[in-house]
Amino acid sequence: MKKVMLSVIAALAVTAAAPAFAADMPVKAKKAPVAVVSPWDIAFGTALTSDYVLRGVSQSNHKPAVQGYFEVRYNINDMWQLYAGVWGSSLWTGLANAEIDPNAGVRLTLGNFGLDVGYVYYGYPGGITPNFGNGSYGEVYAKPTYKFNDILTIGGIYETGFNNFNGKAVATGAAGWVGDARHSFYAANAVVTLPWQPAGITISINPEIGREIYSSGVTANYGSVSDTYWDVGLDFVYKAATLDLRYWGTNAKAAPIGGVANQCGAAAAGTNFCGNRFVATLKFDTTFSALK
Repeated sequence: MKKVMLSVIAALAVTAAAPAFAADMPVKAKKAPVAVVSPWDIAFGTALTSDYVLRGVSQSNHKPAVQGYFEVRYNINDMWQLYAGVWGSSLWTGLANAEIDPNAGVRLTLGNFGLDVGYVYYGYPGGITPNFGNGSYGEVYAKPTYKFNDILTIGGIYETGFNNFNGKAVATGAAGWVGDARHSFYAANAVVTLPWQPAGITISINPEIGREIYSSGVTANYGSVSDTYWDVGLDFVYKAATLDLRYWGTNAKAAPIGGVANQCGAAAAGTNFCGNRFVATLKFDTTFSALK
């Protein structure tokens, strides 16, 4: 009888202790669901500038211009990104009242090395001048960069057309374009980021020097002459806002009286889109993913 009673007591003791043993046993935590990051994104921005300058030449006749863009991006992986978008600006050069530039390409990121290769179409919708057509044309470009460290990044640009500069537009009444129509430009630039951020503002210095090359056919038919330009900017970046203070210069000169108007305008018409100048630009840039 004693054995039976002892067996019952032992069984009850084991049963009572079972929950405590279970509480002490390690329990596997459920894995949190992995957040799915969409490969798609959209970048967009706007800018107000005191003078729209392109490679040392004013495109707004030294007047303020409003600009904006949007770009659809698809990230194949950490290395490759496809993109397509459009950039636009108000302008005044006697050619058109606006510039609309659709573009598309691919970006490669490999460690500290980056490469952007694509196509851009410089469009001037509705642009009509007394002497030339609307001047729209397309070019391919390559933009390599290399980041040495958090302070210094260097880069370059090479861009060229397809022997079809400005749609081979010719002066009114002319027999047609004579000769070649090649155009290209290349530049070297750098970004020097200062190692301190007062009030969360990133400050950088951005110098650039470039060379724009026009073939003899472009010079004879359109007046544009090869030139060298340079600029240096001081950027203040706070979150999505950038204030760019930049000084531009070029050795291109306006065509003399009696000469064919070139990229600087015509002295006879009292225009000169070239010359050294200071330009201030306020920009806002962000992406949909950054807004989430």
